[in-house]
Amino acid sequence: MVKMIFKIWTVLCLGAVLSFSAMAQTFGLPKLKKGETYRAVRVKMLRAGWKPFHAPDADECAAGDKRCEGRPEMERCSGTGVGACRFLWKKGGKTVALLTAGENVAIYQGFRAVR
Repeated sequence: MVKMIFKIWTVLCLGAVLSFSAMAQTFGLPKLKKGETYRAVRVKMLRAGWKPFHAPDADECAAGDKRCEGRPEMERCSGTGVGACRFLWKKGGKTVALLTAGENVAIYQGFRAVR
């Protein structure tokens, strides 16, 4: 049930991401391109002063999952479907979720303001 809710939520978020693209620049995010690897996106976020945020209720990264291994900001990663993941970042009073897809390599899809 939780995985189904996560899948539905992810699809809704990915649709909403497109409307947030222009807002990304005004929100203080570095220039991120849909389709680039999360590894590249992560480097840009760190260089821009954003800090990985580990949510207390975040899922644990499965052993051997290259999408989230060594990334404490991972909140959720789906094991099926498009392989969607959600990574949380914080800067000042802002928190954003970066959304990715891909079963073996996380590919950036967009962002969503969280707080």
